[in-house]
Amino acid sequence: MKRRYKAGRFFYASLAAVTAVTAAAPMTVNASTSTANFDMRKKVVDLLGILSVTDYTGQVTRSEFAKMLVNASSYRENLPVSSVSVFADVPMNHENAVYIRIAASQGWMSGFLGGMFKPDDYITYKDASKAFLTMLGYADSDFTGDLATSRISKFNYLELNEKVSRQPDEVLNQTDCVNIFYNLLKAKKKDSNEIYGAVLGCELNSDGEINPITILDDERKGPILVRKGFSVSESVPFSTENANVFLNGVASSLAAVNQSQRECGFAVIYYNVKSKTIWAYTTSGWDDEDGVGNYILVKGEVKNIYYKSTDVITPTSIELEVDLNDSSDSELIDGDGTITIALNSSQLQYLFSIYGSVQVGDEVVVVCQGSSGSNSYTAVDAIEY
Repeated sequence: MKRRYKAGRFFYASLAAVTAVTAAAPMTVNASTSTANFDMRKKVVDLLGILSVTDYTGQVTRSEFAKMLVNASSYRENLPVSSVSVFADVPMNHENAVYIRIAASQGWMSGFLGGMFKPDDYITYKDASKAFLTMLGYADSDFTGDLATSRISKFNYLELNEKVSRQPDEVLNQTDCVNIFYNLLKAKKKDSNEIYGAVLGCELNSDGEINPITILDDERKGPILVRKGFSVSESVPFSTENANVFLNGVASSLAAVNQSQRECGFAVIYYNVKSKTIWAYTTSGWDDEDGVGNYILVKGEVKNIYYKSTDVITPTSIELEVDLNDSSDSELIDGDGTITIALNSSQLQYLFSIYGSVQVGDEVVVVCQGSSGSNSYTAVDAIEY
């Protein structure tokens, strides 16, 4: 008999997981955009910390757009600790004051008469095109005639409008922003063969697209075990004041991570320095109804290390005894509180071998991949507890 408990889910390890159809909310995209293509685009801008979609049709304010622009630039790595009021309607304690200040100082966005920024107004396609062209190195002197019309023509010529269909004064939503920021990453800078995304460590594949798997492989650091009483903030090599934080795969806050860490006794984190992003996982996750490509977090005592009869050097799987009171949501745990997890990578096989540091009786935290309802689970990462 299997018992169900909650477990965190890891989303990063396979292309299938990256391009899976999002079922959290109805998605409205341009008819020419396939679901898989859009999901890949969304994952790229998400992993880079530019934008995490919360409402596909939700309109984007000017202050939110300013934050996205800064998060898509090198300025995000050295944000001022404190801010100052640059516009009459943006006080220094405004949540996006520092981003508005940078966006304005770089000429990406402009204010209005009377020293106003209108942070709560929605960003228009026309204003977004100016911001993006400025980021690519274009100035007013590069355009003739009506500046707004000339900019949009250049914007479209550079294919920054790919998958986006808006009139100059139309407001952008989060879906539009996913597409135009992804297009920005692929676009070449003025008088250069280098793509803009190089500033964030992006590279184009042979098909001309940016692979989110490459971003993860190159930039993700971890796993790091953060025990109760220890700080997530002090476990990463950057200030977390303006960090992008995810808890069990969902956009969250550092406060929520700290609370979940206290409740569960520990957290496992990964981080990306360039995007100032933290992915935290605890054993207070949730069910994944589709049951495909789940990543679960399991803490337990190593009861057995199994080998093939023909190879007594290389372990093939481990058996953990799990505290049922500490476990999370999955059908992987037997009624006696044990779980068998396959070891397929050389690194993990070495860790649990006679030459490694983990032996029977040791406590470990294992990140597993598998499907809900399946008896087959494979270790992705493991940390001594």
